[in-house]
Amino acid sequence: MRYLSAENTRAALSMLDAIEAMRHAFSGDAETPLRTMVGGSLVMPGRLDDLIAVKVVSIVPGNPAGLVVVFGADGSPVGLVDGPTLTSIRTAAVCGLATQLLTSDQPKTLAMLGAGAMAFDQIEAIRAVRQIDGVLVWSRSKEKATAMALRVGGEAVADAGDAVAQAKVVSCATPATQPLFDESALRSGTHINAVGAFTPDMVEVPAAVVKRAYVVVDDVDAAAAEAGDLIQAGRGPDATLAELLVGAHPQIGSDVTLFKSVGVAAQDVAAAHRALTNAEASGLGVELS
Repeated sequence: MRYLSAENTRAALSMLDAIEAMRHAFSGDAETPLRTMVGGSLVMPGRLDDLIAVKVVSIVPGNPAGLVVVFGADGSPVGLVDGPTLTSIRTAAVCGLATQLLTSDQPKTLAMLGAGAMAFDQIEAIRAVRQIDGVLVWSRSKEKATAMALRVGGEAVADAGDAVAQAKVVSCATPATQPLFDESALRSGTHINAVGAFTPDMVEVPAAVVKRAYVVVDDVDAAAAEAGDLIQAGRGPDATLAELLVGAHPQIGSDVTLFKSVGVAAQDVAAAHRALTNAEASGLGVELS
């Protein structure tokens, strides 16, 4: 059994590999029970084809910790992967996949709303699938926005609405409980990825935008229970990511598209297994007896 630290996990799982793993996560045979809060941690079990994984990650502020344990077809443990690192990469990767499916390949400006633990990978995922000619970073913390902008070669902006008005792809990754921008800032033809709101009382995208958009979700049941952006707007999805992958979805309009993700366990199974497979091939990680 192999253990991958945060550094090993990142080295073993490139963004392009993670995006391909997401294609498998939403096209394979999966079981994805809703996540459960146990103490100060979120617990997510799931199955993808003949693999099972269980993720336990802390939501205690200031303590990003946790593990994903992968089990093989016979129930034997295959390996352990750093939970927060895997979560950040696979959450970004599924947004990269959605952006690839919902946007054209013309150069675009990206507005990154939020400069926390998820932001870097969100930017890298969009850059992996689309030509990005500029990155605008907004955060309630000017210092964090500036630091992230320097890290990714972008520009820090003081107003989220200004960033949205200049962008054709908007990624939201914050713990907000109020919308981050006004509908008036949004241009027709913009695509939005929203991953921060994972409880009914959280929200990043204005209700008017949600009602206006063509909405795609990772999982209908999970979105109905957890996606505050949709719940507060009283809006159901138009399609799932799995339906997009096979072309079984209503026609996509030319206005605004929104991918709302709360995360499902099949993503963890696919990404963790890909990381462990790559790590074994390259000798990364620690073998546990």
